[in-house]
Formats: sequence, structure tokens, C-alpha cells
Amino acid sequence: MGFDGIPVFMLMSGSFSELIANTGMLAKTVLAVLLVLSVVSWTIIFEKVRFFRRAGRQSAKFNKVFEEGRSLRAIAEKAQKLQDSPEASLVKALSGVVESGEVRDPANLDRYIDSGIETLVAEWESYLIFLSTTATISPFLGLLGTVWGIMSSFLSMGMRGSANLYVIGPGIADALITTIFGLGAAIPAVIGYNYILRMVRRKEDDLTSFAVRFRVRILERRYQELEER
Repeated sequence: MGFDGIPVFMLMSGSFSELIANTGMLAKTVLAVLLVLSVVSWTIIFEKVRFFRRAGRQSAKFNKVFEEGRSLRAIAEKAQKLQDSPEASLVKALSGVVESGEVRDPANLDRYIDSGIETLVAEWESYLIFLSTTATISPFLGLLGTVWGIMSSFLSMGMRGSANLYVIGPGIADALITTIFGLGAAIPAVIGYNYILRMVRRKEDDLTSFAVRFRVRILERRYQELEER
């Protein structure tokens, strides 16, 4: 026995779609829910990965401009052109309060920086709860369909008065397909959740490091203004 070749249940059922068509109403409902969960999960995973890759490229450009030592106004203007860069987003969020002079107190500046970082991290973590929920409930939904299918098979066996494997075998095979779909939805969701959460934490560390340098740049400008007066 092994996993080579076409699965036996597919050979017996003719096609995978036929196998699904032969399942009961509850199994079809479970499969439809799992399919929706899986499609949405894959969409979230692809969109998040694309976003963080785009953000990484834009952050590299913005950090290069920032390290050139340009003025805060020039940095803020560059930030307007890099919408997905976390560093640029933080600068845009703070540029208004910096120009208005609301951050003369360093403690007040720290509060604005912390608030800006928390807002960005919350945006990055959006929809992760859906991946977590899919990873948690999909196996149970699949198990529900399987248990229901096995119970139906045993009831059918009792009505026919036969325990022949050819009587209950196809029914059990139909029942197990919901477990396969459940695991098929849960496994990518778990992997995607952990991978995206790792990228969020890495971006958060990078942004925190940038915020320290940006804070120093703001305070330096503030001290220069005080000396010129």
C-alpha cells in the first residue's frame, strides 16, 4: 500500500466532482462553507504577502532618502509618494503635529510615535483573525460532516440488515471527504497566519528602530530652532 497513483475512492467514484455530488445535504453545506473559508484565506494570504513585499521595496527607498539627511519637510514630501512604506506612513502621521509645534515636549512626542506605530500594526494585523478562525474551526466542520456521514452509513447498514463492507464503504468514503476539505482549509490558514504574523513582528521592529532615529532628528531640529532664537 502507498500513496502512488490515483486514489482508489476517485477511481470508484469516476471523478472528484461526482464524489462531491453524491454526498448528502449536510456534507454539501459543510463543503461549501469550507470552500468559502479556504478561498478567503488564500486571498488574505496573497494580499498580505504582496503588501509586505511592496512595503519592503518602498521602505528601502524611503530609508535611503532619510539617511541622506534631508530636511523634515523634504522627508515629509517624499513620504507622500510612498503610500505603503511603514516609515513613510509614520512620518506622514507625525508631520502635521511636528509642523504645528505640538511635540515640543519629548514625552508628548513619544506618545504620538507610539500611537502611530500601534495604528500601523493594527492595520497589518487586520484579517489575521479570519485566518486564525479558519484554522481553528475548519477541522471541526470537517469532523462534523464525517461524523454525520458515518452515522448515516451505520443507519443505512441497519435498514439493509447487512454489515457488508461494500454497503458501508462508499458511505464512509463520502463522509471522510469533509475531513479532507477541513484539513485542506485549515493547514494553509495556519501556515499563512504564522508567516504573516512573523512579517508583522519584523516590520514592527524595523519601524520601532526607525522611530528612534526619527525622534532624534525631530529633537535635533527643535534644539537648532531654540539656539537660533
